[in-house]
Amino acid sequence: MGDLFLKRRENWLVWITWGAVGCLICHYLLSYVSNAWFSLTSPAFLLMVLTAWMNFNKRFDFFAALKIFMVVASISVIPLLAKKVSSWEKVIHIAVDSGALFLCIVLVSVICALLARRPKQYY
Repeated sequence: MGDLFLKRRENWLVWITWGAVGCLICHYLLSYVSNAWFSLTSPAFLLMVLTAWMNFNKRFDFFAALKIFMVVASISVIPLLAKKVSSWEKVIHIAVDSGALFLCIVLVSVICALLARRPKQYY
């Protein structure tokens, strides 16, 4: 029957560490690439690796996986946000870029959470 009534507590230090690893990878990729939006491939790749691992474990439901992916992706894109904010061209450009970045994070996180969720259990 599995863990029908047992609620597991997440170890958020592990997920924050994965976000820090993604942050470092994004920072190094951002320093070598001229297009800043290309550096979004590293957090997306990291989320895909975590999706494969979560799908293999089959212990995460949709909302738990979504929370984890949102935390990891939000921490991973900090260097990109810092680069966009440091330019200060126009405030409207910063707002549009931040909004687009937020939508990318949400879209990739929802797709990864759908792929990583555990299958329905019929008793």
